[in-house]
Amino acid sequence: MKKLITTALVLMLSFIGSTQEKNIETDAVTIDNLITFVVENYSVKKDSTNTKNITFLIETYADGFNTEDRVILKQAFKLLTKRVTDNDLISIVMYSNYNGVALNQVKATDIKKLLYVIEHPKSSVKTLQDDGVEVAYTLTKENFIEAATNAVVMLRLPNRQSHINNAIANVPTTQHKKKSNTLVLTAIALLPEIIAVKKIK
Repeated sequence: MKKLITTALVLMLSFIGSTQEKNIETDAVTIDNLITFVVENYSVKKDSTNTKNITFLIETYADGFNTEDRVILKQAFKLLTKRVTDNDLISIVMYSNYNGVALNQVKATDIKKLLYVIEHPKSSVKTLQDDGVEVAYTLTKENFIEAATNAVVMLRLPNRQSHINNAIANVPTTQHKKKSNTLVLTAIALLPEIIAVKKIK
């Protein structure tokens, strides 16, 4: 009986120890505050011995990001690559409109791979999943590095669905205006010829 209790106690303590060891930090930030977040949370000091293993969980609302969001994301990742070392690692997971791993644990200084994902978010996700948030935490646990800062950074892009709906609602109006503008330009282009014909008569 003592042996059974001792074994159970050892197993429980080892489970608690492994859970505590797999400490995953979580941060949430909106895209408007992303650059500030990078500056405040990732130091430029190269003497830091603590390796960073970061999983960015990026909200999606369409197949790609709009121009403004894309610019902010690119600038933030360019800044981040200057504030990390070759030992640091980054993964990117998408969630919301589509879910899945877009980039699995590359060097945090590999700007080409990071920017490619920003330019082609949906096509970077090879296998679509049901829940991007769950995928991000599962991936971080699988890629967990002992004696490193393991973190999931949830990046929110609020109020983007309404922008998409407004853009879709405005499509027929825009097409109508283009047709009207074409008609006006054609009329202006033909005006000298019409005036010349009237002068001849």
